[in-house]
Amino acid sequence: MHCVVLQGFRGLLRWQTQTETVFSKEISDRVRVIACLTTLPNIIHSDSASETIASSEWQSIRRAAGATDDDTLVLVWGDAQDVATGVKEIIIRAREATIGIPSETRQALRDGTNGFERILPGPDRMYPDTDLPPKSITEERLDRIAHTLPTPVWDRESWYQSLGVPADCILPLSISPFAALFEESVRDWKLDPKHVAVLLVQVPKRLRRKRQGADHISIDAMRSLLKAWAEHQTTREGVLQAMQEATDGKIPLDRLLPPLCTEEYALSVLERANSFVGTVTLRNPSKRHEVLMGIAMKTLRGRIPGSTVAALLRTSREEIRR
Repeated sequence: MHCVVLQGFRGLLRWQTQTETVFSKEISDRVRVIACLTTLPNIIHSDSASETIASSEWQSIRRAAGATDDDTLVLVWGDAQDVATGVKEIIIRAREATIGIPSETRQALRDGTNGFERILPGPDRMYPDTDLPPKSITEERLDRIAHTLPTPVWDRESWYQSLGVPADCILPLSISPFAALFEESVRDWKLDPKHVAVLLVQVPKRLRRKRQGADHISIDAMRSLLKAWAEHQTTREGVLQAMQEATDGKIPLDRLLPPLCTEEYALSVLERANSFVGTVTLRNPSKRHEVLMGIAMKTLRGRIPGSTVAALLRTSREEIRR
C-alpha cells in the first residue's frame, strides 16, 4: 500500500462534481483505467465522508508522511507495478485539477452522469489500448498459435512449382480452401500432384462456366472422392465424372462414383467395340486403335483406368496377329 500526499487539497476530493458524484471518483476512474486496478474500491482518502479507516490511523499515517491538516491523503494498493502507476496517475490528475478540464474521452452512465473512459491521444497516439488491463502473452501460447498457422502462400507456390503443378493452377491453389486437401492428397495418399491440382482448380472453374453445380462441391466431398481414388475404389476419370454429375448438390458425390469393373468386363466391351468397328468403313484405317478406345471408353470411363484399357487393347491386337 502507498500513500500520496496532496498538499493543500483538504476537502477537495469530496467536492461534488455531478449528482451524487464527488471529485475522488475522477481519481479512482483514472487509477482503474490507467493503472489497471479494476477492483473497487481502488483508493481511499482522508476527505471521505464515509468511514474508511479509524481517524486515529489517519493521524498515524499523516504523521508518518509528514502531512499537515490542510493536506489530503490518498491510499492505493495492489500489485506493486500497478500501484506505482496508480501513484503517478493520482499525482497527474491532481495537477490537472489545478489547470482546468483535462483532454479526455468520457462515457455516459445509466444514472445520467458521465465518467472517465480514456485520455484523448495526442500527436503520438497511445498503443496499446489503455482501456483494458494488459494480458500476458506466454511462449506456450505463441507456440500453439504458430502450429495452427497455415503455410505461407509463397512457400506453397514454391512447393507447387517443384512438383510440376500446371502454372495456371499454382496461384489459385495456394490461396484456395482446397490447399490443405491438396497437401494431404500428395504427401499422405501419394496421388499425382498435377492431376490433383487440375481436379481442385481447373475442373470446378470449367463446371462454373457451364453453370453446373461446382459451388456445391465442398472440401469434405472432394476429400472423399480423392481418398476413394487413393484407395483404388475409383479412378481419376471416375472422380471427374462424379464432379460433372454433381449439378445440384443434393446427391452425395461419393454416390455418383461409377462402379469399378474388372479387366474381363473391359475385354468384353473391347470385343463388342471391335465387332462394331468391323461393320463400318473407316475414313482413316490407321486411326482404328483410337476409334476402338473412344467407343470402349464411353462405357468404361471412370470404371477402369484408361491406361489399363489401352494396354488390354494392345494385348488383344498382338494376340490376333499371332
